[in-house]
Amino acid sequence: MGENTAVKKILRCPVCGEDMYASEGNKSLFCYGQKRHCFDFSADGYINLSRQGTGDSKQAVNARKLFLSKDYYLPAAEKICETVRRYVGEDAVVLDAGCGEGYYTNKLAKNCADVLGFDLSKFGVSAAAKAAKREGMTNAFYATASVFELPVKDSSVDCVVNIFAPCAEQEYMRVLKPGGVLLVVGAGKDHLMGLKRVLYESTYENKERADLPVAAELCEKINESFEITVCGREELDALFSMTPYYWRTSESDKEKLLAIDILTTETEFEIYVYRKV
Repeated sequence: MGENTAVKKILRCPVCGEDMYASEGNKSLFCYGQKRHCFDFSADGYINLSRQGTGDSKQAVNARKLFLSKDYYLPAAEKICETVRRYVGEDAVVLDAGCGEGYYTNKLAKNCADVLGFDLSKFGVSAAAKAAKREGMTNAFYATASVFELPVKDSSVDCVVNIFAPCAEQEYMRVLKPGGVLLVVGAGKDHLMGLKRVLYESTYENKERADLPVAAELCEKINESFEITVCGREELDALFSMTPYYWRTSESDKEKLLAIDILTTETEFEIYVYRKV
């Protein structure tokens, strides 16, 4: 958001890597480099600092926003926030790498001093920034950027949170302070098994994330499991579109989901906590 000056102090220009400063009125960011690269805040409150890609579509973001706004995943969000507080405290600067529509990011902003959310999708960070603005949160900063090329200074944040987004370990270690903490969240073996039982004749357990950090020190692995009941065609469709099964399921199997209007399923989140050494 335009008001957050503390966060701007740790940003670096995505073009030349120089430090950045805010214009009078906090309408734009400029870098101290020779060319004074300029980046303007949008009316929604986010800023474009990306040099690549487009990220999720507006349709995908809206579906995820619809489902998450019903707080089906609230227990997982609360566990993530509690874990961040336990490791780095309430005065921490937290970076959400691959923040999407900001559901988890804005909850973190209520628990931490300052939060930065980065995602390639302008539709995602736009939704996140608007939600933060509605709730009067001035400590949440949103920008488009790749998790593999974060516009943030070396050793500048206390915690990086990575929830169902690519794990760019080397980049996360670069931006973390010495002793900083990385939370990587993925699907547990039985996550959404009830949905899979509706779609497929035979089901299989989810495998552990293949991109978990290898150089950082693993401090803790937390399992957060709970059952949810999703009601209504709109919310069922939104949940399905958030999963990788949306792209892998045959039309005939998709018809099975259309035949129901309520679904009870297990959810299982694996939270890995790493420390920069």
